[in-house]
Amino acid sequence: MPKFCGECGFEFDRNYKFCPECGFKVSESNSKSDSDLKSKGKKASPVEENKQLDPKVIFGIFGGGALIILIIILTTGVFDSPEVSTSSIPPQTDSGVNLGNVQLINELEEKIKLNPEDHKTLLDLAHLKNDSGLYEQAIANYKSYLELHPDDADARIDMGVCYFNLSDFESAKKEMLKALEYSPKHQIGHLNLGVVALSSGNLADSKVWFQKAIEIDPTTDVAKRAEELLKSH
Repeated sequence: MPKFCGECGFEFDRNYKFCPECGFKVSESNSKSDSDLKSKGKKASPVEENKQLDPKVIFGIFGGGALIILIIILTTGVFDSPEVSTSSIPPQTDSGVNLGNVQLINELEEKIKLNPEDHKTLLDLAHLKNDSGLYEQAIANYKSYLELHPDDADARIDMGVCYFNLSDFESAKKEMLKALEYSPKHQIGHLNLGVVALSSGNLADSKVWFQKAIEIDPTTDVAKRAEELLKSH
């Protein structure tokens, strides 16, 4: 008759002195027969390692706020930011800053020290810090750049996104409105102002901005995003 380990429940040949599964010493008193095991029951199985959440649950958790943040971040990719080779980038640290980006940031900062008049590199540095989640540092670089190029609406919109990600909605709105003074038809700027208004709890204003973004050019992806947000709120 087969025996079962009294410690882990593993079935084994009665000739074993130690359980081949867990190493527990086997004796007549601590080994269990098939009938004993069935009456007592095995230990509870661990939760499946690869069990996934229902997508509907995930959407419900992250729905509103996360979607808004993704919209405002994804719609600002209109700059010639420096490219980083993903083949040589190590895993991200717990801080969320990519170590490959840190190295590139240091290189760009050194380049600016050697040539303070290199405004393009200054803007690239601001974009890279923004992409790396270093929003306060990015804002400082954007400000330095905008002092030299105040009419760069794209850069000002990106600085507004940094303020948004720091939950400084008032500053985000201020910079984005200023950007529209230089570029009244800036579609992403209109969309982002709608997102800022929505995040601030101003639903009426958000709808106005989304509608304006659509009217600028209804055929673009930006207009489609604005329409989706308009319909969902």
